[in-house]
Amino acid sequence: MSAFNGCDENGISYASTSSASIIEASGGLRTQQGRLSKIVVLEVNSENLDSIWPYLLVCIKNSSFISLDLELSGLGIQKGWSAQSVEDRYRVICDSAKSRAVLSVGVSTFQLLKRKETDKKKRIKYKCQVFNILALSAAPFTVEPDGLQFLAQHNFDFNRLINLGVPYGRNAARKNGKAKQDVLTVLWGEILSACVPITLHNGIIDLAFIYQHFYSDLPEKLDEFLANICDWFTLDESGTPGLFDSKYLAECSAYMKASYLEYVFRNQRDNATEASSARAYISLEFDDLTMANDRIRNAVDVIDCRLPDEFLEAAIVPRSVSEKDAQMICKNFAVRQRRRRRYDYASKRIRTGEEQEHDAAPNSSKHSDVEEELTLEGTSPSRCHRAGVDSFMTGFSVVFMSRMNILRKGCFSREEGNRLPLRGKSMPLIIRKSEFAKRTRDHYAKWENIEKERSINLRLRMLTWYS
Repeated sequence: MSAFNGCDENGISYASTSSASIIEASGGLRTQQGRLSKIVVLEVNSENLDSIWPYLLVCIKNSSFISLDLELSGLGIQKGWSAQSVEDRYRVICDSAKSRAVLSVGVSTFQLLKRKETDKKKRIKYKCQVFNILALSAAPFTVEPDGLQFLAQHNFDFNRLINLGVPYGRNAARKNGKAKQDVLTVLWGEILSACVPITLHNGIIDLAFIYQHFYSDLPEKLDEFLANICDWFTLDESGTPGLFDSKYLAECSAYMKASYLEYVFRNQRDNATEASSARAYISLEFDDLTMANDRIRNAVDVIDCRLPDEFLEAAIVPRSVSEKDAQMICKNFAVRQRRRRRYDYASKRIRTGEEQEHDAAPNSSKHSDVEEELTLEGTSPSRCHRAGVDSFMTGFSVVFMSRMNILRKGCFSREEGNRLPLRGKSMPLIIRKSEFAKRTRDHYAKWENIEKERSINLRLRMLTWYS
């Protein structure tokens, strides 16, 4: 494995090291006093799929929740994305999902290991593993020049995708004239069968693409779509919700000033503050079993995600910076990030009116000093913009914002589940069945088998708890 170093525009530094170096560092791949410094990512491709697939399934079955993110070939023209009618928005999303492709799938599994609450320590400990799956559509799909430029600017390796992408789609389900199962469709079935919560960021677009590419053709009506996925995200007979959106939590629970993913993920800074103050914080460790198999070990990238010391220490040691300056740093950081994003194809961000105001502001250049302070030195590496990292950031953010409920009850809050944020709307889209909409026939046929597997997994999980 070749080594590379660098950082992205958000100040997250990326560094891939040799397998030997990873083995030496594996004992340190965990948070220290709430400080997150590294993310371990396994790239899954057509060459190593057979080796990693069993391990991926074990991680899914042992998980307490699973976080997902997709990297897309594009979303299409913005017209219609902000329609007043949610039904009209759904039609636009459907058109995009049917004509565009998924380029990579990020899957992060989180297993709750321990909850500890004393006068001196309030810690929630998870074991985590991150997978980045290269996905190659077997069907023709549409891309936009802006989308290609965005991916190229983030060093997306198109040659690697073409040569090593895992094929998916109806045309991929045949080999040597014989029918076989679509791997990514099987993967989605395994995730649903695990019967654990799923976390997304601004998830309505991800859900539409997942449904269209890895499940079935999207229903024509929004009510039918919601009725179908309500089965996905109802975990038991009591109606326990199975979907949690980090953007919704940031806006409606944590009340953050901004809710795009990188800004929300900066609560790792608050996590270190909580740990140093004997308050509830998240402790993470990455599974070191990835080092036991040579082919799996060669798929590992170690991502350096440390915050700049000045930014981190300002929270932990308040005397190192005045309160006024600290507020200015955080506020300007949020403004800078919003200003840099017009239309992010890979992360499904669509420019808002607030962002346009910041773009047009004549004094926007005054934030350049803050920008330099929050960006690490280095050059952009290849493969640095990955769905795997985004899925991890989403999962970590949801856990941190839900930490008190997890500490006390061991689960996310029911009141915050199955709610998706809608741009320009004060109320979220709630995933629930309507009295006037029935589940579609094709979903019912697929869901019957998944539901049987889910029941088996639930019984096995119960036996494990009581043993």
